Amino acid sequence: MSTLHDRLVDLASDAPAATPDPRLWDRAARFHRRRRAGTAALVAVAVLAVVSLVGIDTWQRSPGVDPAAPGTAPALPARIWEPSGWLPGNDGQPTGPLALLRETERNGWLGSEDGVVAVSATTGEYLFLDLPDDAHRGHALSPDGSKVAYWITGETTGSPQTSDGQDLPVVGIAVWDAESGEVRRHEVETEHGLGIAADPVWADATALVATWGEYRVGDDAPARFQGGFYSGEGLRVWDVAADDAPRLLGLDAEVDAGNGSGQVLLTVDDRPVLDVRTGRRSGPSGRRTDYGWVSALSPDGSAIAFPRSNPGPLLLLRGDGRPDVLIEEDVEEAVGWTDGETVVFATSDPEAVDRDTRLEVVSLATGERRVLVQAGSFQHVPGNLATDLLAVEPRDFPEPDRPWDPRVVAALVGFVTLVAGAWLLGWRRRVEA
Repeated sequence: MSTLHDRLVDLASDAPAATPDPRLWDRAARFHRRRRAGTAALVAVAVLAVVSLVGIDTWQRSPGVDPAAPGTAPALPARIWEPSGWLPGNDGQPTGPLALLRETERNGWLGSEDGVVAVSATTGEYLFLDLPDDAHRGHALSPDGSKVAYWITGETTGSPQTSDGQDLPVVGIAVWDAESGEVRRHEVETEHGLGIAADPVWADATALVATWGEYRVGDDAPARFQGGFYSGEGLRVWDVAADDAPRLLGLDAEVDAGNGSGQVLLTVDDRPVLDVRTGRRSGPSGRRTDYGWVSALSPDGSAIAFPRSNPGPLLLLRGDGRPDVLIEEDVEEAVGWTDGETVVFATSDPEAVDRDTRLEVVSLATGERRVLVQAGSFQHVPGNLATDLLAVEPRDFPEPDRPWDPRVVAALVGFVTLVAGAWLLGWRRRVEA
């Protein structure tokens, strides 16, 4: 009598021998090839997307304007654009002559800081200036656009004074050469730091006029003593092409503007025109030009253009001390002169929603006016415009680049990587199933 075990053994022995499916290897090989190809394709697409985003960002942050051809004459831009806070910097490298400066916020990964944008006078390129030890307390562009003067920070011999909101004290003044990239510095040995009453002003292409005082106390002094500084000894002039240090002029006055011919306009009642190289004073008596940076001194120092108020009618003051009306409608400031018979002034539409400044010229002989530069939100102050270029026909430069916020680029790269990884994981699971 056979048992169940015996019957099962007999059944197994009678069954046909199993043979492997000859297509099984091919199916497995095709599965692995498809999975590798799909993975490689997805990774390639993700990498291409990431590289494209990073490449676009890098391209937008690199200099976007071709170098000027040798011998290209400098000129002001016919239109001044609002600069992006993400523009690249010059890394201290020479830029060539500049048309204008514009102080604005410079964006970074963790926030923003003070910065100064420069516009090339030969290419129209916009970029931030990386000036060594820049205190960001004011910048001054020479009339020919070749030099930038600025206040510098450094160490003091005692407790520094930072009550004016600066992290580091001001200890001197420097001039950066846009043609060579070289920096000339004049540092003052100071116990608590320098107090700055006004921006430096260029009298001509090499003569810089500045004034400063020294703080009485440092941050460790009682609060009631904070903020005051000595008035100093008056104006100083620094011939950066010849002198090792600024020399004292012995005048207790402030400077409104320079005319590019070695003269500056003082805020005094009597003989307000000063020749900084000879010390000679000239000009009308009994008429104080106290409208600050809205005044403009003629190239020969014989006439002053200024608005009666800010804004107000544009007036012309000559040697007799009696102003004549040049323009009856309101203007904001006198910017400069193209020659002895033509004044440049700034005006804008008071009803415009956004500031839309125009730099216009007016002829003293005929009263004829025309627009020189569409300046947008740009506001002129002494030192942020290469005034020698007012006499040159402005040039139509291309609109500056507007780089993407790198934080947005990083977020897009992360998003693309995350989506690609999730899709790849899901796809592999579907294939394996």
